[in-house]
Amino acid sequence: MDERKQSGPKVSGRRARVVVIGGGYAGVAAALRIAGKAARRRVAVSVALVNPSPLFVERIRLHELAAGKAPRRIDLARLLGARGIELVVGHARRIDAAARAVEVELAGDGTAAPGSSAAASSAAGSAAAPARRLDYDALVYAPGSAAAPELVPGGREHAASVADAARARALHERLRAARPGSGVVVVGGGLTAIEAAAEIAEAFPALRVALATRGRVGEGLSERGRAYVGQALRELGVAAREGVRATRVDASGLIVEAEAGGAAATGAAERMAADIVVLAAGFRPAALAGSSGLATVAGGRLVVNRRLRAPEHPEIWGAGDAAAALDADGAPLRMGCATAMPQAAYAADSIVAALAGDEPPPPFRFAFVIQCISLGRRRGLIQRVDPRDRPLERVLTGRVGAWAKELVCRFTVAAIRSQGLLPGRHGRPGQAPGPRGAGALADGGRLPSGAAT
Repeated sequence: MDERKQSGPKVSGRRARVVVIGGGYAGVAAALRIAGKAARRRVAVSVALVNPSPLFVERIRLHELAAGKAPRRIDLARLLGARGIELVVGHARRIDAAARAVEVELAGDGTAAPGSSAAASSAAGSAAAPARRLDYDALVYAPGSAAAPELVPGGREHAASVADAARARALHERLRAARPGSGVVVVGGGLTAIEAAAEIAEAFPALRVALATRGRVGEGLSERGRAYVGQALRELGVAAREGVRATRVDASGLIVEAEAGGAAATGAAERMAADIVVLAAGFRPAALAGSSGLATVAGGRLVVNRRLRAPEHPEIWGAGDAAAALDADGAPLRMGCATAMPQAAYAADSIVAALAGDEPPPPFRFAFVIQCISLGRRRGLIQRVDPRDRPLERVLTGRVGAWAKELVCRFTVAAIRSQGLLPGRHGRPGQAPGPRGAGALADGGRLPSGAAT
């Protein structure tokens, strides 16, 4: 099917209804951009955002929260209310794509966050959780991802995580209560695991911190990048165990098996004693799409085409960790706010164009720029990558790298706020250059991309 000829939102004589599922980087950016651009285009639209919490969580800082740094409080109702967006606090439990409606189980007493106009549809005092049905003409599917403790047997019962704010706080309490000399093992060798291990080691120098990973620590980095990460971890006292597969977590620590030739070597099981095991080796996308009967790829991400629309339901756009947006090689883009926010901006532009009766934007294209890693508060790494996320040799390290990573984290929230303040006045961050230089900003700059999550 020609993606340009897909049917989209059809609205006649009334205000268009847009529902956004998810209050993370993708969802909030999409909601603000839709509301702002629609206002500028004089397109009558109402926007509602569904999220389980009334707060926006800076997920790229959760390793800092685990180490004890107080997070900024960002109230979603206040952030969204300036653009007239309704915040519905609750869990989206089902998408009825045929009827174009979302069933929401409301949180707490069934009301939305302060400042929102959402109201419970069930009577007060009902034993059942209050619920609400949100009809839509266009839907942005951006519920994100969550911890995947089931990846390692025993992980759900015994392991900690930095995948969300509640788990990061719980991990901090365990770290604070740990006796000097207690062992902490972080499972994973990617950016999340590296950041968590470094932050914990710096904040709790009396603890013994180790990393356990199947491959090499920082596998996707350049040789210079890996060398610096290894040096920084050693200086922080983090012991790296490479080439081991986590097979079980229990109350006494982690069981690993040595990898040999890409497969676990039989009889090579080993216990890494630890008082705290932190799983940071992967996330799973929200299961809402699959449970609602929408097409998903292996792992549960929503199937979307090059225009980020669900092929069988073109009134649904996907963005962020829970959508399988494709890179130039046809593989799903990696999860992270660096890829989520450009998808959200593209989806927002497409929805406003559809509602205004304009031609849709060209198919979504994405170009990576950098990867960012914090290694505690005084060290950092900025890894230059090519548009397909392959590492180049150029890196920034040390305090300069830490300063640059902090700027990226601050800019990320500022960029979300700007979607409502200056919608349509700049290009989409991370947008790959097109034949007419698409992706360049009005001022000639580019938004940074590739921040670790």
